[in-house]
Amino acid sequence: MRAPPGVGRLGSRAVAQRRPRCGSGSALDGSWPTMRCARFATRGGAGFAGRRSPKFDCLRGAARWLLVALLLRVAGGAVAHGQPLGGADAAPARIIAIEFVGNHRTKQPVLVREMLVTVGQPFDAHQFEDSLQRLRNLGLFFRVSGEVQPAGPGQVVLTVRVVEKWAVLPLPQVDLTEEGDVKLGLDYTDYNFRGQDQRLNLKFKHALGTDTGGKAGESASIAYDVPQVGESPYDVSTGVGLATHNEAAARTALTGTRGGNATSVDFDLDVGRFERVKTWRRRSALGLTVNHITASEDQPRWLNSLRLSRSVDAVDDFVYTFRGFRAGGGVQLFSDWFGSEVSAAKITGEYTRFWKRDEHNVVGKVSGGYTFGVGARDVGFELGGGNLRGIDKASLRGAGMWLANLEYRSPRAWRWLGGACFTDLGVAGEEADLVDPSHLAAGGGVGVRATIGRLVKGVARLDVAYGTGPDGVGSLKVYFGLKQPL
Repeated sequence: MRAPPGVGRLGSRAVAQRRPRCGSGSALDGSWPTMRCARFATRGGAGFAGRRSPKFDCLRGAARWLLVALLLRVAGGAVAHGQPLGGADAAPARIIAIEFVGNHRTKQPVLVREMLVTVGQPFDAHQFEDSLQRLRNLGLFFRVSGEVQPAGPGQVVLTVRVVEKWAVLPLPQVDLTEEGDVKLGLDYTDYNFRGQDQRLNLKFKHALGTDTGGKAGESASIAYDVPQVGESPYDVSTGVGLATHNEAAARTALTGTRGGNATSVDFDLDVGRFERVKTWRRRSALGLTVNHITASEDQPRWLNSLRLSRSVDAVDDFVYTFRGFRAGGGVQLFSDWFGSEVSAAKITGEYTRFWKRDEHNVVGKVSGGYTFGVGARDVGFELGGGNLRGIDKASLRGAGMWLANLEYRSPRAWRWLGGACFTDLGVAGEEADLVDPSHLAAGGGVGVRATIGRLVKGVARLDVAYGTGPDGVGSLKVYFGLKQPL
């Protein structure tokens, strides 16, 4: 028997999509289905039924079902505390089927690989809740819920219900930079390409060159990410891009190309191996970048590098708020071994922490890095703009940098509109500059966050910041984006 659309089945027997009978199902979050029975049948014979009124039979049936519901709720509480159904001495209930409901576009194997529970194993409430959280962390669903339904002596059926977000975002782009340049373009992203949790991004942008000293330029790119290759613990991402003049800085690690007469062509390939522990994801990756730049005579033409990185992602996604931490570090090597005309070693590290209480969210992030070698400044760091709000974009440059960000996000009013306040602090330069207070730049401000919950990455933000730094690089600035800055 085939399942209706939006319903998946796993198990030793077919399980059709159905409403739970009165008192027969329980929701994982502790809620219980509303009784929808219009009447309760009795099993008495004709003579037995004749000695009682139908009203008495209905009341007796209702009392019976209320008693069953009470017993099942007590049993559910025991399971939630790690005790098997039926008491401490009873064998744990076994999972005989898992139903998936609501995944109209997302393929069922994507849901199955996130489940820590499988058919045939004893039911564990903690593993089931972790499985639901892993589905939320995909970022593809507006709502994820689970139900546990007794299906016989020592047997349960699990139901996972999802409400999908709109994952295809063809967004027109109209940007006004701090320098006064107007940029027009199109950014097309499918966050659930082929229903496999893969990401396809196509981007085109034209800069009019209206800023002082700027030139008109274009950029175009295509990127493709596969977060898991089949059933293996590997992921792959690749991309290719072209940029000219003002847009070249967005496609190369070479500093000093902003506003210049440069053309950049690049190719990126990144292969990672990951490990899943509950809702955590640990990852080790190897990446290769081949970048050809045509600029002034004193700029290198080939800027090729090899990256080694290690990261852990333990952030739980609750659509608007987050909880947990994310950390990572890596080494990027520029060498003539890879055909690069710059020799340098770039070391980076960062740590982000999310504190959550109800819908109050505090986010703290620290990051830093340093570049060693004769070409250190050419491939060093740039601060200012989105990463250091209130400071002119890419106005702070150097072989090293450190940066600290702190942001508070308030609960939403009317279920969609929230507020934020933030402060950013950082410095970029050579060794001595990193500890010199005169090179320090700081910015802070307030903003609003509008939740578009049915869209992937559906948070529109508007921030107003004021910054101060060396050589007057700070001023009042406005930022707009379609995702959280941290």
